Amino acid sequence: MLAVIEKWKAGIPYQSLLLASICGVAAALLLLTDSLTKPLIAQRLEEDQNALLTEVLNGAPYANKVFSNAQQLQFAGSHYEMFPVKNAAGTVTHYVVRGTTEGYGGSISFLLGVDSNGVISGVRILSHSETPGLGDKIELAKSQWILSFNQHSLQNTALWAVKKDGGSFDQFAGATITPRAVVNGVHHAMQALMQQLPQAHPVEEATHGKQ
Repeated sequence: MLAVIEKWKAGIPYQSLLLASICGVAAALLLLTDSLTKPLIAQRLEEDQNALLTEVLNGAPYANKVFSNAQQLQFAGSHYEMFPVKNAAGTVTHYVVRGTTEGYGGSISFLLGVDSNGVISGVRILSHSETPGLGDKIELAKSQWILSFNQHSLQNTALWAVKKDGGSFDQFAGATITPRAVVNGVHHAMQALMQQLPQAHPVEEATHGKQ
């Protein structure tokens, strides 16, 4: 009897059935893990955004649920989400833009606050995979560099680039790619926003910051 079972196990039908069963279990576990973690990840992202909202607005008050009404923007092949910020009277005082840019270690997600005059009130990093000790200086917890975007606009910034490329923003020693990517990402996000609001601030047609 054992010999028959061992012979059956050595056959292609048994091995195919075993492989299919393993794949099915693995797929089910992946789907289960995704269904369990997806809401938690979304909740954590929302919490992070809400925590940073006051910072990118530089303390300006707001009366609406900012992240409940997203408007999709496109610029230079990149996708952004824009959120109007309103005061108690219902007047739009700022815009918040959420976007991503490609850094040295992968995607860098950021949040950008812009007042109604087209001037940046704050930029914060939501997530990134940059090198610890080098590229992670884009976090406010690690350095003040991200604050250098404050008060910049498309009108008052001649070249959106790091100083190594002739621009206005510092680079990091040993890590130029990361600050260059963030400057480029914020610049494109600003252009995407102003393209949506051409009556207020026409988008420049010049080439973007050096890649």
